[in-house]
Amino acid sequence: ADELSFIALDKGSWQMVVCKKESCKNIKTQQEPRTYDYDFATGRVVYVASDKSVRTLFEGNESIILESQKDAYTQPLFIKDGQKIMIVKLVNGNSKNTEIISMDLLGKNHKLLHYQYSTALEPYSISGNKIYYANVSCVEGCGDIIQEIWEKDTISGQAKQLTLLNAISHQPTIDHQQKNIYFSSKRDGNYHIYQLSLEDGTITKLTKGDITDGFPIASKERLYFIRREGREVKLMSLKENILEVVALPKSY
Repeated sequence: ADELSFIALDKGSWQMVVCKKESCKNIKTQQEPRTYDYDFATGRVVYVASDKSVRTLFEGNESIILESQKDAYTQPLFIKDGQKIMIVKLVNGNSKNTEIISMDLLGKNHKLLHYQYSTALEPYSISGNKIYYANVSCVEGCGDIIQEIWEKDTISGQAKQLTLLNAISHQPTIDHQQKNIYFSSKRDGNYHIYQLSLEDGTITKLTKGDITDGFPIASKERLYFIRREGREVKLMSLKENILEVVALPKSY
């Protein structure tokens, strides 16, 4: 079975959950997590806490590596085989002006990976050399928010737009072969999961219906995402066009 990690509401509070071999356990943290990443290779955790600080957790030791004062932070991700952290910096605490930066595990040695005169959110990368993110290109005067998926080569410094759906397209993730990007888009009125081929640029719609599908993540064998249907929230898996509900403890 795949290893999974996610945030769940358990007994009235938000908890990080790690599942291995169909057994799930909560990760104890000093603050409720807002956004986070878990590195299965090392067992390290980086998370943005409810007090807006950025914290790491390793072998039971929790440390504050950044405190939100003038700026704020969100959406951390381990890169470089868990040796560095990529994170979105909200300049002056405002999401209208964002930077994607990297830093070491102590929160030091900040490096600017991406800045664009717009809002860039939800960065995803495997190596840190190429990052994928959701860029907000229109908020006012366009009928609805327009957000598209972009790619940035951090070595050459070149960025390019990958989608043109004229809708909210966000939450990009890439498969382990680095051949396809998966993302959630409201292109057809509901949020569905889409696949973008990096080889020929074709976009394929993978889910449908009167539902809200989001937060895709690809393992080596399948694609996972969160489905909201009415008042019910499910963890779903998709493999070779077979869609299944992932069984989780009932308390989540």
